[in-house]
Amino acid sequence: MVAAALIAGLLGAGGVASASPGTKITAQTTAEGRFVKPQNVKVKNVTRVVEQTLTIQPGGSTGWHVHPGIVFLTVAKGTITRRSADCKVETFPAGSSFIKQGDLPLDGVNLGTEPIELHLTYLLPEGAPLRYERSAPTWCKF
Repeated sequence: MVAAALIAGLLGAGGVASASPGTKITAQTTAEGRFVKPQNVKVKNVTRVVEQTLTIQPGGSTGWHVHPGIVFLTVAKGTITRRSADCKVETFPAGSSFIKQGDLPLDGVNLGTEPIELHLTYLLPEGAPLRYERSAPTWCKF
């Protein structure tokens, strides 16, 4: 009974907690995307968060690489083609999101005629670089 009275007092007479709106603040969504399928994400030993906007010009590529942590990517403009060392090719148009994690080297390429704009959020262990360079696989025919 005492606990119920205390909670009612904290919430106010109407039973709903009140909030104050922000002032002198702006927020801009720079990219929004959807995963093709729901993702379950578990990350250990994360100490750093880095956000980056990456632009890939027509004919450009990210180069073959891996990431030591996990990276969330959203395609804001254009279509990126992701090639992986298991010879798989995937295409992600604007409005798509995907995750990069693990030791499988990847290369993102712009096969279109317009620049690609990607928004990336890296979750990294302390001291880790954003990426490690890798050699292109010789066994895939892209």
